[in-house]
Amino acid sequence: MSVTRTVRVVLVLLLTVFVLPPAVNMGAQDASPTADAFEVWVIDQSDTTPEGGGTLYIYPEPALTEGVGTPEVIDLGDAVADRCFEQTASYPSRPHMILFNESHSHAILSFVASGHVAFFDAATREPVACIDVGEQAHAAFPAPDETYVVVANQNGKLLQRISTEYRANTFVLDDAATVDLASCTTPSGVACEGPELRPDNAPICPIVDTARASTHSSPSVVAGFLCSIPPQHLWRSSPNMMRQRSTQTGVAD
Repeated sequence: MSVTRTVRVVLVLLLTVFVLPPAVNMGAQDASPTADAFEVWVIDQSDTTPEGGGTLYIYPEPALTEGVGTPEVIDLGDAVADRCFEQTASYPSRPHMILFNESHSHAILSFVASGHVAFFDAATREPVACIDVGEQAHAAFPAPDETYVVVANQNGKLLQRISTEYRANTFVLDDAATVDLASCTTPSGVACEGPELRPDNAPICPIVDTARASTHSSPSVVAGFLCSIPPQHLWRSSPNMMRQRSTQTGVAD
């Protein structure tokens, strides 16, 4: 029994921890943080409701460095589930990866079993929007310029884009920007997915290239490849333009 508990905790920490830097540590427990303060946001994927749910733990800096205080606990089966059902007519299930936008004003949580992406006001902890991208949302990575989020729809083998306006709390799924990694072609005209070189293009983590001013996303895929896709400029006009490099063989096509 104790072995099972230990393994579970390790998995949760590896997959879903995010450290919130000092400038935005303005949660309910500490509205006036010191310059050195920080928070750690941790997701427990365990169901809290019949529909799914999950738990968000927010640890203030003293709880980790001094053993003082307790984490803020948020049941994702409450307000978040209500927001998702209100906006998508379905409930989120299995919270998986959580990230923050560049200014750390909002948290972005993907639900791997249901396809939902929820946006939180980082200071108030309130869910401000929820979008259902379809089959599965394994991870949602925000662009540094804060204009969009790239979602890895793993089982759907899709890269999807959500346009973001954080100040207005406006988030819109841009269907015209979707890249189908199972049916697209590379710049040389070769199929993106095929039995020999790239047998499984299910995207895992759609990392946005900060060195290119938010103009490229480099998602890793199940078969061990790394794609390079220009999400802002080419998705609308030419979704077939994709360059993909194998991390196993070094082959580019």
